[in-house]
Amino acid sequence: MKVGTAALIVGTGAALDLATKAWARASLDPYGPAFDFLPFVSLHLTFNEGVSFGLFAFEGDTGQAALVVVTGLLTLAMTVWAYRSQGWHRAALSLVAAGALANLIDRSTRGSVTDFLNLHFGDWHFFVFNLADIWISLGAAFLLGLQIIPQKNPAKIT
Repeated sequence: MKVGTAALIVGTGAALDLATKAWARASLDPYGPAFDFLPFVSLHLTFNEGVSFGLFAFEGDTGQAALVVVTGLLTLAMTVWAYRSQGWHRAALSLVAAGALANLIDRSTRGSVTDFLNLHFGDWHFFVFNLADIWISLGAAFLLGLQIIPQKNPAKIT
């Protein structure tokens, strides 16, 4: 995969996530009632001040600034790793970088990450997430698959 294609994945993925978050903030009531979107996904606007599943939520400006710096460094590392990789690995890492970048932009401009997709099974609600989380999860699953499935020529994608 060419670097330009990877940059397109990162930019488009981050832009789609940020656009859907802006829509959710403009259209849904924070912590209001959930609206069914699919049989197992509803729309429910929340704000995550921590990392995954609200872990490591820090009180005050210093804690939030530290979280932005740490996630910024991790996003930079992921982007460099994607740039230095080739083929399908670059594609997978570009998905992770797209999600990380979008969540970083959201956190650094708003103080939290906007989540609005509520995964549930009937009345059992599991977690609320966003498109960036989907990109990160798909990229991670893709990387895992690349380790499990043997490849003949992993560097040949465009």
